[in-house]
Amino acid sequence: MQPGPAGYSVSAVLDWEDAFAWSRYADIANMLRYEEDGSVIEQHFIRAYQEEGTALEPNWKLLSKLEDMAALCDMLNHSTVNTPTRVSDLKHLITKTVRSL
Repeated sequence: MQPGPAGYSVSAVLDWEDAFAWSRYADIANMLRYEEDGSVIEQHFIRAYQEEGTALEPNWKLLSKLEDMAALCDMLNHSTVNTPTRVSDLKHLITKTVRSL
């Protein structure tokens, strides 16, 4: 929240429901999974993340993509023929990630 002339206003709302205490790069990857590289959302998210005092490695994007690849493969491994949309989405994300590496 930020103070303003008429009181306080909400500057952003993030739902970290799926965030977990593991690797910051896995959480970043989860947040940006459907974003295009360099998107406005990615730029603002990473800037805000760093402005709040979290140091990221210079190769943060690669580390995030590698963390996400493991998560995507795990989700695909636990998918079934009864979830064709999920399987298709995961295959698309995996292909997109491999091509970006």
